[in-house]
Amino acid sequence: MTEADHAPDLAVALTTRDSMRTIEQALRSVEGLARRIVVVDSGSTDGTIECCRRFGAEVLHREWDGPTSQKQFAIDQCRDHRWVLLLDSDETIEDELRQSILQTITADDPAYVGWSLNRRVRFLGGWLHHTFQPEWRLRLVRGGRGKVVGIGPGGRGGHDRIVVEGKTGRLAGFAGHDSWADLSELCRRNLELARRAAEHYPGGGTPFHIFLSPPAAMLKQYVLKRGFLDGWRGLIAAGAVASGTMLKHLFIAQRRAGLAPGESRRDA
Repeated sequence: MTEADHAPDLAVALTTRDSMRTIEQALRSVEGLARRIVVVDSGSTDGTIECCRRFGAEVLHREWDGPTSQKQFAIDQCRDHRWVLLLDSDETIEDELRQSILQTITADDPAYVGWSLNRRVRFLGGWLHHTFQPEWRLRLVRGGRGKVVGIGPGGRGGHDRIVVEGKTGRLAGFAGHDSWADLSELCRRNLELARRAAEHYPGGGTPFHIFLSPPAAMLKQYVLKRGFLDGWRGLIAAGAVASGTMLKHLFIAQRRAGLAPGESRRDA
């Protein structure tokens, strides 16, 4: 009998692609917690697959078809388990949350279909205790009950999330979210998301959005969320959110205007 055989009937599902910077920490955080770990990889070449297998994970290859489709496929592989926990490859289950998950799935209250966890971002070497907080995500669901949805056709516009029919609750503790190695990676990620939004986001890109949405995003994170209490990390993170919002609406505006890179539109 292995340690996993004694674990509650919980399966952890992850999606990966060249995730070596964070995947080992993610896998260590669920050691002994789950009976099964399923990793859906879309073509890693940096050692991610080998690392996952060292932790006893079942690794499946699937070509990338957008975040909602990929994550739906991942949790569907675990539908025969009583509970399924969906994680990103840059997320870790911290100690208090781990105990909360164990208590919740052991009690197995039939009134609940799913449970949300709060993510706390780790950025530039420290936690953001206020910026982005709270960030509740429904991640623990009964097997076969979760549906992953997002914005735009096929959910390809981002903001993917799980939805369920039935009662949900909130878990104590938090999940660590080590999404960006540094500010450069955050900026690159903002650019990637802005380009995706231009293809799939159904709205935005108006002068109203371009002038008002970025400062509103900064105000929300730095003042309303009290990001100023996170010091320089909070200021930089809030500013990056504002710049990402600006990029998103500029790319959408380019699409709405019918302007291709390197071209200009001449109005008659």
